[in-house]
Amino acid sequence: MKPLLIALALATAVPAQPAPKPDPVKVLDDQIEPGRGVTISVVTRVRTDGRHYLTARTTRVAGFRKGGSVDVDDSTTMYSPLGNERMDDEFRFPTLLIRAKGKSYTSGGRLIGHLPLDRKWVRHHYPERNLADVTVDLFRPGTLRALLATATSRTSSTAKGFIHAAKIPGRPLGGSRLSREKVAWALWFDAEGRVTRMTTRISEQTNDHELGITSDLRFTGWGAEVTVEPPPADLVMEADDLPELELPGEAAMKLAEALPEEN
Repeated sequence: MKPLLIALALATAVPAQPAPKPDPVKVLDDQIEPGRGVTISVVTRVRTDGRHYLTARTTRVAGFRKGGSVDVDDSTTMYSPLGNERMDDEFRFPTLLIRAKGKSYTSGGRLIGHLPLDRKWVRHHYPERNLADVTVDLFRPGTLRALLATATSRTSSTAKGFIHAAKIPGRPLGGSRLSREKVAWALWFDAEGRVTRMTTRISEQTNDHELGITSDLRFTGWGAEVTVEPPPADLVMEADDLPELELPGEAAMKLAEALPEEN
């Protein structure tokens, strides 16, 4: 009996091994499953020469499709303490954006009052973007791995660092001119290794001005059933039928890249 008692004592004395820490890259890959999605709350702030120029708030529902594409359904509101006559409609009315099945559809914002009464949406034959896209696309394959490879500090729940935009896969920062700059980033993870928050900060110094853009993204509802569908066809008209109107995404992206005129 003694050998058995000794063996049992030794077995109970061995400390339990800690559970392996989740790999955020693998966890994210597992989340990007066709028919599933996530809700993202995005706050984008634009500053010029240290002054608050614009804040855009976007609620985005992202749905994953076969082949790795991501459809989105956005609602964006904007505010500027400086005022801007060219952007008045964007400030008064939310701008809606749907990217689904390779096409983009916009509504609201500066389109209010410019569409026929029986039409609500404008269809584009290129990917329409908004200020929520002037950040890092976490869903692009390889992006999270590239960020973590440049981490200057990292724990099981947080990571932060700096990365040259040219080293980020795809078209970072919405393909804007800022994509040649360095990005400061930070990530937060839950106990299961899922991203719950991401912030990015980028600035550009020209001869006359400094332009800075910060984005704060909060992720909720990972794994929810999500299917983003185009709007009803009978409510849609083609962008080519509005040649004289600067469309919502064009105006927003121009605003992100343009420095205000000096007084």
